[in-house]
Amino acid sequence: MTAKISAIQNNLIKAACAWATNSGFNPRQAQELRHQLFLLNHRHYMDCIPFYRRIADREGCGQDIDLETIKTRLMLPTDFFKSYKQRWLDNSEYREMNAWISNIFHKPVDVDVKGVKSIDAWIERLEKKDIRITYSSGTSGTFSFVPRDKNEWELTKKANIAYITPLLATRLIGQNPSDNFLNALDILMPLSRLLKMFGAKLLSGYDLAVLGFASGRMGNQFLISECAPLFNTSYFLYNFDISGSALRCLRRGARTDDEVQTVELLREKMITRRKQNYLELIANMENSTGKGQKVLIFGAPYQFKELCEVLTEKNRSLFFKDMSIAIIGGGWKTFTGEAIDRQEMANKISSFLNIPQNMILEGYSMTETSVLTLRCPYGRFHIPPIIEPVIFDDALNPLEGDDIKGAFGFMDALATSHPGFIISSDYVHMVNSGCECRLAGPAILEIGRLPGAEVKGCGGIMGSFSA
Repeated sequence: MTAKISAIQNNLIKAACAWATNSGFNPRQAQELRHQLFLLNHRHYMDCIPFYRRIADREGCGQDIDLETIKTRLMLPTDFFKSYKQRWLDNSEYREMNAWISNIFHKPVDVDVKGVKSIDAWIERLEKKDIRITYSSGTSGTFSFVPRDKNEWELTKKANIAYITPLLATRLIGQNPSDNFLNALDILMPLSRLLKMFGAKLLSGYDLAVLGFASGRMGNQFLISECAPLFNTSYFLYNFDISGSALRCLRRGARTDDEVQTVELLREKMITRRKQNYLELIANMENSTGKGQKVLIFGAPYQFKELCEVLTEKNRSLFFKDMSIAIIGGGWKTFTGEAIDRQEMANKISSFLNIPQNMILEGYSMTETSVLTLRCPYGRFHIPPIIEPVIFDDALNPLEGDDIKGAFGFMDALATSHPGFIISSDYVHMVNSGCECRLAGPAILEIGRLPGAEVKGCGGIMGSFSA
């Protein structure tokens, strides 16, 4: 069964590339592949993941069920990624955390945790056994830990490259990548060679500016780590690693002198030095422009807002070289809850950074999913065919239709390490109709958070400082 799952996954990755390049994409065939895979994944979860098996048993679901049964009875809220007991982290009981991961992971986790006293040390021990953990943390301080094995980790990165590369190429060079790209997918070229071959072509002449941390495991931080070497130079607003232990004691409260010192150091770096951090980033970006380099700048909306506020205060603008890019990711509110207008922010980025609006991109993703979606020039986040969206009403009943609003759920074709039938805390407006950008299939017009859902990511960290 594993070989069959892998073969369908690779066919879906090639379908996603065809979707992005408008070259022979067959939506019905992609749907058939997904549905076949989801039923195989269900059986895999039943065989290998204790948590999922218990849910299925409770619901009276066996190995042989249909897709509608999965959608109505086996979709899981993201809370299961934080279903451990907080005292296990409080008391450094990482054997208990191993047992908990074993419950939601498709393999038993028996990693030596002797002497482990922090989240980060625990995650490093897991990585030595090819178990990769990413996490998200909001203002509650309760982490969601999402485990993936090495194969899924590599497959996820390759899938994103397969369809994001042609979408970016259309913006950067005005055309899709050459046939060599499709051929590379056909022969399943190793990820490292694929990145080098096409990243070097697309990103030649670019420096990377990140309105975030230099390294860490929060959210999709790994994308920055993977992509940074493709640029001539990379620099960061926060030029340090953000540790899980520091984030947790920041929000839940420091209990020891060492934790107090950790929180105060983080506060010093992020709050006291806030303006200085932006000024140093601005100086780096000016240096890139002076050397003739284009800049790709990535950050959350509120961080772009703060950057523009600093530039306004200093009466400065940055004249980025033509073909520079801004990529925005995250919620359109500040950490204090103030709404940020998308068009107003795009106007400011164009004005202060000399980036035309067609080169201002926006991405949507979450720790719990394998894919990043990009907003097209016509305002739609087009969902690649690797994911099947399922929208739910207030009673968590799946909705049908080509223009619907509700809680965003998804079935993730690449998720084999953990259950991939997920209901998120996001509220979306989704349509399924033709778009002028020519991308087929469902797309999201608006994204918000369900009532009571906490702020996550950098916004959640900043909210913790102000709490």
